[in-house]
Amino acid sequence: NCPRCYNVPFPCTPCENNSPLQIDLNAFDALTELQVLRLHSNSLQHVPQRWFKNINKLKELDLSQNFLAKEIGDAKFLHLLHNLVNLDLSFNYDLQVYHAVINLSDAFSSLKKLKVLRIKGYVFKELNSLNLFPLCNLPSLEVLDLGTNFIKIADLSIFKQFKTLKFIDLSVNKISPSGDSTEGGFCSNMRTSVEGHGPQV
Repeated sequence: NCPRCYNVPFPCTPCENNSPLQIDLNAFDALTELQVLRLHSNSLQHVPQRWFKNINKLKELDLSQNFLAKEIGDAKFLHLLHNLVNLDLSFNYDLQVYHAVINLSDAFSSLKKLKVLRIKGYVFKELNSLNLFPLCNLPSLEVLDLGTNFIKIADLSIFKQFKTLKFIDLSVNKISPSGDSTEGGFCSNMRTSVEGHGPQV
């Protein structure tokens, strides 16, 4: 189906009305041992809970390069992913939209085993404690990638609430710290990347 990148050497033809790839609700029912599922670049606009009813052993889910900005604010399907370790929701931005903040569903707080969360390319202006509240108490989260979001304002002190984080990627943003926040408030075992083109994990 049509990928998000419009500069690929051999771009495909978009589906009629830019509709997403049609995946049957029962498509994954028989895959009870499935641990890795990659659904990137399918123009998805919604992620049905039904897909995940029988794949509760899933550890890695890639939903990057779709059209899921609105879905990220709802994301009821996350309640079924109790064993998920790695989640990629990168580059699901709405075309020609610069959101004021990122809207994360409360369902993210149910991902107790999640270690790596990537939400690059959502594209929003301000990062504050309310934005990331659903992630604050995740007991296993070690890597949070918020690069390439064109963030302009960020209260960096919010990351003091994340007790298990080891790496935060804020590269390829345009951040001016808000208030009295400084990187010095981060935990000593945490690495950060806030440069224009900083390292990636």
